[in-house]
Amino acid sequence: MLININDIKINPGRREAAPEDVQRLSESVAEVGMMNPITVDADYTLVAGLHRLEAAKLLGWTEIECTAMGMDDVQAKLAEIDENFVRAGLSHRELGDLLLRRKELYEAIHPETRQGQRNGQTAKNDNLTVLAAKPFSEDTADKLGISKRTVERLVQTAANLTPEAKKTIRDAGDKITKGDALKISRLPPDQQAEAAAVLTIAPPTPKKQGMMDSEAALREFTSLCSRYVSGIKSLHHRAGIFAGMSISQ
Repeated sequence: MLININDIKINPGRREAAPEDVQRLSESVAEVGMMNPITVDADYTLVAGLHRLEAAKLLGWTEIECTAMGMDDVQAKLAEIDENFVRAGLSHRELGDLLLRRKELYEAIHPETRQGQRNGQTAKNDNLTVLAAKPFSEDTADKLGISKRTVERLVQTAANLTPEAKKTIRDAGDKITKGDALKISRLPPDQQAEAAAVLTIAPPTPKKQGMMDSEAALREFTSLCSRYVSGIKSLHHRAGIFAGMSISQ
């Protein structure tokens, strides 16, 4: 159905659309049209399709084709998180936080998949055997194309890190790796922030270290050449003196 773009609400705190992606999508939409409608809930709050919505706005559209889903708030938030997974440039910390939130929502919808509950592919419902949902890690791994172990480690990291440690890791950028963050999350809470701060003082990268080693080697070689040339000049001078001396001298 068509709805007025101005009637669509966007939840605060949602990741903003990437301008370059919106621009590319708007060019495609202008050429071939909107292939997939956006998704909203019953209150016209956006569930999926932020980039498509922003592309339509960029093209000056006043209305947009949408699908209204009769899902409750938990399902809507889960669908919104699933769409955010396709965004480029997510750090391992951001991805971990998204996975942790997805786990909470997924297990609220499928409580039978929680750890300690029945994890088989079938579950008993009165006298009927019904197909059960996959465990969270398996469902998420299939959607993202990564291993279950990776999902579990990212969730563990996000769940166990203190807010102070998370802030330090976020501010550190690439200095703290995914593996380092996992190790920090396994420390007692009162040690995590200090450990993260120590890791922000990163040693030179292998490439930079290699350049430093090469520069040092070049300086040493230059110094060696200078000493060699100096020695040759000294020997040449001495040879001239020796040539003018008699045998007795």
